[in-house]
Amino acid sequence: MNADQIANLSTEELRKRLAVRERQLKGVHDISAALISHDDLDTILKNALQALLDLVDADAGSILLYDADKKRLTFRHVIGSAKERLIGVEIDPDKSDGMAATAYRTGKSILTPSTSNDSIDRSIDNYTGFHTESILTVPLKNTDGRSIGALQAINKHEGSFDLEDQDLLEIVSSVASTVISNASIAEEAQLAAVARAVGDLGHDIKNALTPVETMVETTIQAFIEPMYDDLQKWNEKWSLNYPELAAELTAATLPLQNWYPEVRVAVKDGCSDIREMVSEIADYIKGTQSTYFELNNLFDVVDDKLRRLTVIAKNRRVQLHIESEPGLPDFRFDRRLVGRAVFNLVNNALLAVNDAVKKGKLELRKEGFNIRVRLSTEIEGDDSAQFAQIEVRDDGPGIPDSVKATLFTPNTISTTPGGTGIGTRFVKSVADAHSGHVGVESVEGEGSRFWIRLPIV
Repeated sequence: MNADQIANLSTEELRKRLAVRERQLKGVHDISAALISHDDLDTILKNALQALLDLVDADAGSILLYDADKKRLTFRHVIGSAKERLIGVEIDPDKSDGMAATAYRTGKSILTPSTSNDSIDRSIDNYTGFHTESILTVPLKNTDGRSIGALQAINKHEGSFDLEDQDLLEIVSSVASTVISNASIAEEAQLAAVARAVGDLGHDIKNALTPVETMVETTIQAFIEPMYDDLQKWNEKWSLNYPELAAELTAATLPLQNWYPEVRVAVKDGCSDIREMVSEIADYIKGTQSTYFELNNLFDVVDDKLRRLTVIAKNRRVQLHIESEPGLPDFRFDRRLVGRAVFNLVNNALLAVNDAVKKGKLELRKEGFNIRVRLSTEIEGDDSAQFAQIEVRDDGPGIPDSVKATLFTPNTISTTPGGTGIGTRFVKSVADAHSGHVGVESVEGEGSRFWIRLPIV
């Protein structure tokens, strides 16, 4: 507004505009103070978005940050009814015509007072079911002017977004961008330190596993196997004169004889699993997860990986079912990563059922519970791309909405005692490594359904 326009305003109108400007300046001050008082990136994003939306009186909004490794814009924090479906969603900024991608690419704000007459990209609305009426998109830039993401304010409570709202968000977003950029650098440094610590710990764990394997192998070779050789010799002698005694002795020792080979395999496989997990955690933290693609049979990989969970499942009154669609083709994928991802999902379901029964949230049923792993093919997209789908469905306690909204995101919440949420994040990283995707559906009290889709190539 220029001087002539201000001169034509009445005293009452001037008072109103000054009151608005005073509120806006206070908002800018409060936002700056709130941002600077925290160093945790997720807290900064949460506080920044809420304060920015309050400042322009918006109903909903989101902050997207650019991931240089994936070359994607990711919804890092969302406020509004679309939060559950949007957090963690990725956008290719080079291919998308959406306003967030455009603002990120051009470094310029986009003011859309009304979407009724504009041919805007409705893909996000179609995906979430949210209706965008007005939207203000502002790029987030670091101190050297490079875009690091985008901020969106959606549906102003009264009226439409205007140039004053745009000016405000641009001013405050510059402060927010600097703080977010600094927090991101600090987070990367912290992750690097954690990765080094995990590497050192992993080395110690691997060293500690060696004597365990050696002791089990030595015990079996030096004591158990010779004992059975002696029993076999005595049994041959006794079978002639004491056949009933020989038969009883064979029956009494047969379970142990069948059991110790399983112990040998279980210990060896368990130690290998622990070594793999330590390496995978370190790779995940560093963001440098290695992959080795080769032609595999998905059922064989999943069946082999879940075999060791069958006994645990039975002990917890859970039936583990694995089924495959007939004719599921072999395809190229990393058997180690995919096997571990499915193992994580099934093990999480087992832990959730066990914890819910212990806490009385689930009644222990006479028939027990079920976890069903189903392998099938799915067709997606206009190009009819073929995917292999791994579905893990349980009839356990289900997942609270507050937790479900964070799954597969950097700020995953875990409801499992001692859980960190890193398991589901690892699952997503495996899907990403295969150019696939993941999803979850869940209703509290009715169970959950997780799925991973991998392109068949």
